[in-house]
Amino acid sequence: MNKIKRALNWIRKNPVLKAIMVWVVVLFVLAVVVDKVVMPIFSGKLDRTGTVPQLEGMSAEAAEAALTEAGFKFEWLEQGRYNSQIPAGMVLVQMPAAGRVAKLGRTVRLTKSLGLREVEIPDLRGKSQKQALISLTRAGLVQGEIVKGAHQSIPRGVVIRTDPMAGIKARVGDTINVIISAGVTSGKTLLPSFAGEMLDDVFAKVEKLGFKVGNVKRVPGENGEAPGTVLETSPKEGDYLPPDTRIDFIIVD
Repeated sequence: MNKIKRALNWIRKNPVLKAIMVWVVVLFVLAVVVDKVVMPIFSGKLDRTGTVPQLEGMSAEAAEAALTEAGFKFEWLEQGRYNSQIPAGMVLVQMPAAGRVAKLGRTVRLTKSLGLREVEIPDLRGKSQKQALISLTRAGLVQGEIVKGAHQSIPRGVVIRTDPMAGIKARVGDTINVIISAGVTSGKTLLPSFAGEMLDDVFAKVEKLGFKVGNVKRVPGENGEAPGTVLETSPKEGDYLPPDTRIDFIIVD
């Protein structure tokens, strides 16, 4: 006991040793505080996570606001993508995907939709119907109606123009009508479609057009058509015909 008292007295009388002891105590307390208080707080901030919100289909402003509110950053990729479902300017792709758990503060990369891709309607003038179909298909367009029109110089069956006209921008998947030449039609009359009409009602129309009723062939109906309904004609509808041409009919028996 006396030895301890003498040691304590010696420490109190030795200022250097006393300072060292004080610093040892202070460092020990700091170590405890850092280990038990500071590190858990700092580590917790680094490890905080959140769920990436669903952004696809949202406007740019709404997506940015949603990410900011959720604690994430955002970056727009320069290259957009064409898409038939998501309108232009809306979020098309996000990375990480919606629902993923990520560290707060992480950057979510966004890709904008460019909407439907637009193409220029090709010039089909002078092409055959088959060539026109191939050209439209390659451009991502759909061939619509084939309309016959009179023309002095373009041969029969050759494309005169398109509707809408060549050079106009159209969206991929749009339907383009094709006008083909019926040749020189001076003195000729266009044969309309009589499909679905009753033959008795067609007689007067045929005579009014300057044609004559030819043979009538009866066949069984396949889709519940009423007896006497016109199925098709020969020559075909859309042909330009001279006066007194005989029109043959196929009707439902």
